[in-house]
Amino acid sequence: MKNVILVFRTSVSTIKDVERVSVILNKCPQIMTWNIDLEDWEKVLRIECRENLKATDISIMLKDIDICISELE
Repeated sequence: MKNVILVFRTSVSTIKDVERVSVILNKCPQIMTWNIDLEDWEKVLRIECRENLKATDISIMLKDIDICISELE
């Protein structure tokens, strides 16, 4: 199974938000690496993951902690 890269615009605005995201994403075994660019105005979340993990899966996980995301092309 190959890896894919998913890229999202996020509602993350603080380090505390990043910490909450970290708890969720670090529990997911399909995710190899991830990062959030707090310098970018869109607070871009980049995830390298297995191809069976979909953008909607990530969205659902983060919605539970009140973080909204939308996939970027």
